[in-house]
Amino acid sequence: MVRRFASRLVDAAGDLPILDVACGSGRHAVLLLQLGCTVICVDKDLTALQARRARLSRTLFSKVPGQLVLQSLDLVKDPWPFGPSTVGGILNIHFLAPALFPYFARSLSPGGYLLLETFPKCGRNYLDLPKAGEVRAALENAFDLEVYKEGKVGPHGYDAVTVQTLARRR
Repeated sequence: MVRRFASRLVDAAGDLPILDVACGSGRHAVLLLQLGCTVICVDKDLTALQARRARLSRTLFSKVPGQLVLQSLDLVKDPWPFGPSTVGGILNIHFLAPALFPYFARSLSPGGYLLLETFPKCGRNYLDLPKAGEVRAALENAFDLEVYKEGKVGPHGYDAVTVQTLARRR
């Protein structure tokens, strides 16, 4: 999904940075860097990304037109540090914290994209996934949902879904 919509995310961001929320090792940030944008990688633990950057510093990172900014942040406990309309795009892959959605809407510039994908259906993940329609309801007041897919997960009678969405800030 990230590869499919990365160019649209970058184009809509203009000169503003893109946030990679819960960036992990930065695999998506590298793609966005190669497309020429500044990426702010946000995660509680940036160790994996720092190791990747060190490994690639003489090759990839020295040749890309974009810039990588690392910001340590506990996305559940720390205050949201990004002001209104300060980012051009938000990437939120395999991390779900619906309490952040209002902050995403505030920080994302009008016309910018939120690309969100919940973690996949593996093992007992369904216990932490949203209910059907929950993500849609949380986003639809501030975003136009250009792509929205839900996939039912969990045992029969359990109301949990995976979600993939490309949402444009109004």
